[in-house]
Amino acid sequence: AVDLVQEGDEVELVLTATPFYVESGGQVSDTGVIVSSPSFPPTLGGRVGGTEGGQWEVAVSDVRQPLPGLIVHIGKVRLGTPRVGDNAQAVVDSERRMDIARNHTATHLLHNALRKILGEHVQQAGSLVAPDRLRFDFTHSAMLTQEELSLIEQVVNEAILANYSVTVVYRGYKEAIAEGALALFGEKYGERVRMLKVGDPTRPFSQELCGGTHVRHTSEIGPFHIISESSIGAGLRRIEALTGWVAQKLIRERMRVLESSAASLGCSPDEVDQKVSLLLGELQGQTREVARLRREIAQRDFEELLSQVQDVRGVKVLAAQVEAAHMDTLREMSDWFRSRMRSGVIVLGAVMDSKPGFVAAITPDLVERGLHAGQLVRQVAQVVGGSGGGKPTLAQAGGRDASRIGEALSLASDLVSRWMVGGVSDAEKGLSKGRSLIDDTGRSSGS
Repeated sequence: AVDLVQEGDEVELVLTATPFYVESGGQVSDTGVIVSSPSFPPTLGGRVGGTEGGQWEVAVSDVRQPLPGLIVHIGKVRLGTPRVGDNAQAVVDSERRMDIARNHTATHLLHNALRKILGEHVQQAGSLVAPDRLRFDFTHSAMLTQEELSLIEQVVNEAILANYSVTVVYRGYKEAIAEGALALFGEKYGERVRMLKVGDPTRPFSQELCGGTHVRHTSEIGPFHIISESSIGAGLRRIEALTGWVAQKLIRERMRVLESSAASLGCSPDEVDQKVSLLLGELQGQTREVARLRREIAQRDFEELLSQVQDVRGVKVLAAQVEAAHMDTLREMSDWFRSRMRSGVIVLGAVMDSKPGFVAAITPDLVERGLHAGQLVRQVAQVVGGSGGGKPTLAQAGGRDASRIGEALSLASDLVSRWMVGGVSDAEKGLSKGRSLIDDTGRSSGS
């Protein structure tokens, strides 16, 4: 506690009374200014001129209540030297408060709409009311469908356009509940409560116990638009929405995007969805055609590859680099090999997205003799700085150095030869000593 502060100081300031709303019930605190006297013109924007006569100004960025009845204004001195005992005028940022009020009243309309569309089991489980958005948590077991969200949004906007009056009445707690007012589960209320009614007081559209700030008529809320719906836990959902200027800005921006897209597609905004669906259908057809052509090319390349099959100690071995955009193509080509060759080993490599990839496949009869596709492809991938693995009959691997993919594939035959002579156990022993079978053949792998 100090008697005075200087310009630029960050302060916590206490008044004998305040119009500032303190964060409560999900609604954020007000902001604004506190100035030295009622005659001193307050501003919410920049500095004010003149310091004569002890004039000062504090920009309030937050308000807190550390103890019941003690409200602390947190801010920074923008001008002058505030002193304890000075007369002061507190001015709330009215535009910001109005934005908050729009969102707060909208949460009441949203709560009612949820109960109308989803059922009366819906209960508020939390909320955030800020100047730029609202967040409403509620009890419900299933994800909302797009149709349900559209209906909820429609109900809220219809209530806004109905221009219902928003009134505050005070009741005893039991009397308010008997009238049908909704209360937050777990919230502590006094004997006398503040009840907010939206619509005809005798047959209100909505009535809830609430201590926040609100608009006077629902039409002041402006457009209401839901931007997201999600799960936040078992049996709990969350809706985020916009109102007023923020919603209007979003709508305007999306209309601009829609009109720009329509112009690019050469159609009217009403036809964009049909045009996009048509283009997607054409794209899917072209994608299928590309896949068919790639398969034909792969089959043609595969037939040419069969001429490169080697006989390695009585085992048919094919190791080659091919053109492939996906691992699926390599696996399919290995299937073709195994269907054509009753017994054999195939190792294929391709550069995909600038990185080398390999697939190795071994027919079951050779697996029974000790060969293992996972171990084979792992050693091949070591040359390109990679690794991999898989089943005895089929495995894949990746690496980093695509420039050495040919060198890696050229080792496959030597590895199979070594395997057939020494067996898998010798191969594993070589790996456990920190050297690969590639080294034992006398060829440098660089790994």
